[in-house]
Amino acid sequence: MKMRILLSLLLLSVVAFSQPSKKELYDRARDVLRKSLECRDYERAGEALDYLKTNVENGAPLSEMEEYLVNLELGRFEDALVFYGDIHRDIFDKNYTRPAVSRVEVEDLLNRYLIQTNKMDKRFVDSLCVRIDASDERQEYKLLHKTLIYLDFVAAHASTVGEGDDVVVLNYNEDLSSLEEFLALIKKYVEEYPYSDHAAYLKDLFIGPVQKYLEEQKQFKQDPLGQKYYTGGFGFYMYMGFGFMTGEGSDYLNYESDTPIMLGLDFRVKRFDLSLFWSFGYITGYNFKKCDVDVKEMSSGGINIYGREGTWAVGASLGFVAYDSKYLRVEPFVGVSSLRYDHLASTTLVPEFMLGNNVDFRFYAAQPSSVGAYAHSFLLRFKYMMHIGSVEEKCCNNGKDFSAVRHTFAFGIGAELW
Repeated sequence: MKMRILLSLLLLSVVAFSQPSKKELYDRARDVLRKSLECRDYERAGEALDYLKTNVENGAPLSEMEEYLVNLELGRFEDALVFYGDIHRDIFDKNYTRPAVSRVEVEDLLNRYLIQTNKMDKRFVDSLCVRIDASDERQEYKLLHKTLIYLDFVAAHASTVGEGDDVVVLNYNEDLSSLEEFLALIKKYVEEYPYSDHAAYLKDLFIGPVQKYLEEQKQFKQDPLGQKYYTGGFGFYMYMGFGFMTGEGSDYLNYESDTPIMLGLDFRVKRFDLSLFWSFGYITGYNFKKCDVDVKEMSSGGINIYGREGTWAVGASLGFVAYDSKYLRVEPFVGVSSLRYDHLASTTLVPEFMLGNNVDFRFYAAQPSSVGAYAHSFLLRFKYMMHIGSVEEKCCNNGKDFSAVRHTFAFGIGAELW
């Protein structure tokens, strides 16, 4: 009796161990699926796919992307679009949340085969769109499917960034004809099926940015520097010039220019230009024709009454680019400046209100590598500044204020990064 029980248990254990596990069955199904696809035995491949789909809830390894790619190879385009459309809507439609899906994913020969045979290049996209057109799908599904395929193709070959609720396309590195096809497909789909689940986000997120990007690229091909006009950057300038003074202040002060040197920095944002400058080499002194003073007495007291030392000036201005082109830029500006009379102890020139204009001749500009890329240029600049202020003169006229207008003309060269 005991011997019979022992033999029965041994037999049951042999039978149990001889049956393959679920994992082994799923692995075999994935292997059959891969080999069938490689041999183009689509009937057997379909059976293997259906088996895996049926057992997904039981842990069969089959990712949604794998299922989508296999459906494409089998020509089951409508089944493929169910997932493909849903996943795109979940990503781009902020009013839609896709139900959570839990699937087992593995990296094996099937996974590698599907990745290698479905590379997102133009030839693959064109071939797939031809097959979709030849399928029995509804016309709406065909158009949506092709649109989403082109969307992924554009995304795979471009940088996209989010700005609020918008998508901005950058650095598209394929032929622009593909982008034009994508735009045409979106417009057609939105026009023919405006109330579909996908029309709103395709219209709101992609039509405007793609159209803008195409226009920028076409303009760049026609005129690479055109996108640089009225834009930002910064520059450094060095000038030489001359100046003179008018107004009542000129009756009490001599103001000459000894080929003054001016250095300037520009910081540009779109059409606005913040400019800083420092200049030196101006010669100033008293005009004794109007100054009723004892020159000998002042000189004996150690006062520098002739003031032949160089005078320096500083200023800041805000300009507006009124005109910009390849060779010419015109920029009026307003600001403040100050001429320092440190060697004339009894004379003060208060900060001045400044008006002026820059006229730039851009004689060289490097071609930017792409839209938005930096480029450098060299310019010749003619600069005029009118400084409106007043002079408080204690020595010559008991501390009274006199109006003074300085005129500065400068010509120089500059280098810009824009």
